[in-house]
Amino acid sequence: MPLNTSPVRRDIDYLRRRVKPRPEPVAQAEPVASAPAAPPPATPAASAAPSTGLTLGGPSTPAAAPPAPAASAAPSAPSAPSTGLSLGGSSSPAPATPSGRPATTPAAAPTTPQPFPAPTAEEVRVLDDETPLVRLDPRQSAIGSLIVGGATAIVWETVELVTGVATADGIDGTPVTTPGNRPLLGFDGGDAILALRHVHLIRRALFVGTAGHPLTVQLFDGESFAAADDTGAPPVVSLLRIGSRLELRLEPLPAEIPLETLLQQFGFEPTPYVVAREPRRR
Repeated sequence: MPLNTSPVRRDIDYLRRRVKPRPEPVAQAEPVASAPAAPPPATPAASAAPSTGLTLGGPSTPAAAPPAPAASAAPSAPSAPSTGLSLGGSSSPAPATPSGRPATTPAAAPTTPQPFPAPTAEEVRVLDDETPLVRLDPRQSAIGSLIVGGATAIVWETVELVTGVATADGIDGTPVTTPGNRPLLGFDGGDAILALRHVHLIRRALFVGTAGHPLTVQLFDGESFAAADDTGAPPVVSLLRIGSRLELRLEPLPAEIPLETLLQQFGFEPTPYVVAREPRRR
């Protein structure tokens, strides 16, 4: 069996080997020094070398040197800034730079101009030369039906510029029906009726009466008023929708004129009506 000549590890106590113990070598006595050597003079601490590695945490400032025993120790020089990537530490954030563009306030939304003051249905009983205009409120303009009595002809124009004329003899132009398959404006029992539920479809209208007889207007809430022409001409009331309100105005006419001329003066031109036919099947 070969002899193990490797030295024994004295720094590891838990290792045990079957090695025959050897006697400790006798230490030789060192010569006694004649006099203690003088300590070297204190030198200022060298500045810390700049870090060029990756710093994963902790402050980038190196540890301070231990204080010198002598009072003549010089203050240490400031450490150089780190040139590596720092992922942690107490570095102060850079001050925010002011933006180059000036702060702007948001533009105000455009407002819809309000209509001029006008009499209401509660304040007017008769439309005449002194009070020719009445304006309904949004509730009166959208609930129920607007019933005009004494009319002999009605003209309408929708928001899609579809124009039609209805008289006691029939309809000229294109009729307008609501989603419920009912006419938006037409005659019923001798009265002209406008369905206010679908008033958003109407743009303007015209009610023509008979000379010497007034037109009467009735609302759902019981309010009513009349329109009469003192000159003897047939009364003509124009209806105009402005937003959610209806305005009715008595239009002055010099004398009784034909219906076709009246339509031209107010800019109405009946839209040709096309009857839809089903395709022929073979």
